[in-house]
Amino acid sequence: MKPNIYKIFLFLGTLLLVGSAIFAQQAYAGDGFLSNFKKFSKHTYAGPFDISKHNRKDAKEKLVNNFLELEQNLSVQLIVQDLQVDVPADVVSFDPDATLNEAKSGVDNSLIANVSREGLRTVMKQNFNSLSFSEEDVEKIAAQLEVQLRSGIMPQQVYIASFIPEVYEQKQVIASATYEVDELAKGLRLVMEDLNGLEIQPNSTFSFREYLSGKESASATDLQMTIMASLLYKAALQTNWVIDERNISSELPVGVEPGFEAAINRKLDLDFLFTNPNQTVFTIRTDWNGSQLELSVEGLPFVHRYDTEVEKITKYDPKTVIRYSAFVNAGAVEVVDTGKKGMEVAVKRNILLNGSLEEIEDVSIDFYAPKPIIERHSLEKVVEKVPTSDVDSNSSHTDGNFSGNGSTDKPSNSSNGNGSSTSNGGGSGTTGSSSSNGTNSGGSGNGNSSSNSNGSNGKDDVKYDYDKGGNLIEVDKNGNPID
Repeated sequence: MKPNIYKIFLFLGTLLLVGSAIFAQQAYAGDGFLSNFKKFSKHTYAGPFDISKHNRKDAKEKLVNNFLELEQNLSVQLIVQDLQVDVPADVVSFDPDATLNEAKSGVDNSLIANVSREGLRTVMKQNFNSLSFSEEDVEKIAAQLEVQLRSGIMPQQVYIASFIPEVYEQKQVIASATYEVDELAKGLRLVMEDLNGLEIQPNSTFSFREYLSGKESASATDLQMTIMASLLYKAALQTNWVIDERNISSELPVGVEPGFEAAINRKLDLDFLFTNPNQTVFTIRTDWNGSQLELSVEGLPFVHRYDTEVEKITKYDPKTVIRYSAFVNAGAVEVVDTGKKGMEVAVKRNILLNGSLEEIEDVSIDFYAPKPIIERHSLEKVVEKVPTSDVDSNSSHTDGNFSGNGSTDKPSNSSNGNGSSTSNGGGSGTTGSSSSNGTNSGGSGNGNSSSNSNGSNGKDDVKYDYDKGGNLIEVDKNGNPID
């Protein structure tokens, strides 16, 4: 009898110990035997969700609803260089039971999220097909996602470069630009050498003038700095770098490609700035091969491709500006400046992903005003002589009647009969008619001679000019109008 009683007490003791352990484990969170009485104290949070003054059962119901809404509004991105990929909601799930199991009363508690490795592997393979990820890589990214999701705050971003550095070990040339030059000036050489090997750090802004400040290359001219900045600008357009400041000159420098100028002018405080938004480092390389200056950018290749091109160039003819000078001979024209055509350059950029066009960006519209042609003319007006026959044909027409009775100043032909003559020339009618007998005589004739002429003989040559209305007028030898 006694052994049976001992076994019963032993069993009851054991049962009491187990129950006590279970009670002790769950009673603190308000679950178990006292679930309807024990509640979380004030200021108890699970992520951003307040579960203060809730017992475990009520807290779980609340978190289930909160997690459902959180998953529907999930905003998690995986980022590789210039590509940002959203993680689908079905890859992530939040666990209310596990969250409450680790929750402590009166403090801020983390959420427990589970990331599907299989689902994450599919997302990474489909969107980053140019990269290769091992199972270990997928595990690293999944674990990082679970850590960042513990806060329950959206959005969350994971930069793969930060957790899988092996992906970025192989660098290559991702952008380049060239400038034709047969002889490298000292200032240009100094700027080129200072830029060679320059590292563009992640999430940093680069200032061209600030970088060269204090270096020997700061002695280079603004034009030489503009050439190098223009090469860097053209290369930057082949990346996803953000252009913060870029200017152009009043006239495109010789050799700089239209649409890709980045002017440096210290007097006008013009600079060239850009930002690297990536999590990786890029290296600038420069070289000169004797006829061509080269600038290139090395780094991890981008997922997108950036094709920048000049869409349109419109030319504008220059106007002519006339200046008058007393030092220019009458009728002469001196060309002081031959002028230059103006132009407008429109640049666009095509962004492609896996060979498909995703977006077309308007990069810039650069305008260079035409430079006028400048001519210098004389102050003296040129007076043109107009032949008499061109002025009035009637003024040179003379009608003359000659008779044998008239006399002339010159010897004339005599005639037994009366004769007449018409002269188209200017002057007096001094030439008489000749007889049929062909007898010539000097002195007087038997007939009368008369002459009618509109021409002038012995007068100064008449000069003509045009008045403001375009009418032909007579002028004296000084060019003054004759009333």
